[in-house]
Order: sequence, then C-alpha cells, then structure tokens
Amino acid sequence: MIRESQLYQEFLDLEQRMRLLDRQLADALHRIRHSSCADLTERAKQDEKFLLAELDRMMTRMRAIEGQLLQLQKKATRH
Repeated sequence: MIRESQLYQEFLDLEQRMRLLDRQLADALHRIRHSSCADLTERAKQDEKFLLAELDRMMTRMRAIEGQLLQLQKKATRH
C-alpha cells in the first residue's frame, strides 16, 4: 500500500498548499478593491489571475488523486 500512502500524502500536501493560495488570493482581492494606485491594482489583478490558475491546477490534481484512491480501495475490497 505504498502507492496509496504516497497518494494520500500528496493529497494532504496539496490541501495545505491550497489553503495558502486561498489566503494569497484573498489578499490579492483585497488589494484590487482597496488599492488607490493603478499600478498596484494591476499587479493585484495579475496575482489573482496566476493564483486562480494555480488553484485550478491543484484542484484538478486533487480530484485525480481522489479517483485513484477510490480505485485502489475498490481493488482492495474485491480481494
């Protein structure tokens, strides 16, 4: 069950990274709404775009891991 434990650990690592990205996204949104400088607002919008892409990528990987873990669990219950 090494593969299962590795997948589970990767999932936990991604969850932790996702929480950090969520906080960074909240900060970027705050800067977009409350910045008085156009340059800072533009930078915050760029940050938001990057962070959303990263979150999307991570969530896709997390769903893939969940699917793999379910498949492994199904195989384990059949034997």
